[in-house]
Amino acid sequence: MKHNLTFNWTYDLPFAKNSRGVASALFKGWQMNNITFVNSGAPFTAQISGYNRSGNLNTTNFSLNERPNLKPGRSNNPILGGPDRYWDVTAFELGPLNQRGNLGRNTLIGPDLVNVDVSLVKSFDIAEGKSLQFRAEAFNVPNHPNFAAPSLRTAFNNANGVPLPTAGVISSTVTRPRQIQFGLKFMY
Repeated sequence: MKHNLTFNWTYDLPFAKNSRGVASALFKGWQMNNITFVNSGAPFTAQISGYNRSGNLNTTNFSLNERPNLKPGRSNNPILGGPDRYWDVTAFELGPLNQRGNLGRNTLIGPDLVNVDVSLVKSFDIAEGKSLQFRAEAFNVPNHPNFAAPSLRTAFNNANGVPLPTAGVISSTVTRPRQIQFGLKFMY
């Protein structure tokens, strides 16, 4: 990935620091926490699979390294965006038989990722060296879908040069939808 930023912070809320009794039990000892991830997309390669176009007689897993040709004047990163057709398969064509495609490896860039997790924590002192902690935690707070790279990276899987209709479709995410959970933690 070209860019990867991860940061976190913890903030002790300044409420009722010198309070006693009920006010202390309700308002003292709150803490807010955050973890945020921001990444640019991971690179991937458009492929030809199902047959050996380059004619190198390799019919094992190396056939996954068969790449198409980039059409003249087209970008080697033809990203359209959106999960229904993330990349433009029409930017590629089959090259001549018994030659490797001219598309570079890892020229397409997958979707970016932004994830924000937040928690609110309240500590209750029970006895010396013992405390109870209430936790409210929210994961993927903005409820933003972080799409994975397209599951089908194959542009062509036969020799007729017709692109696959499902090429570039994103069928999964890398984070879950927003989740909120509550918990109690006893520390001794």
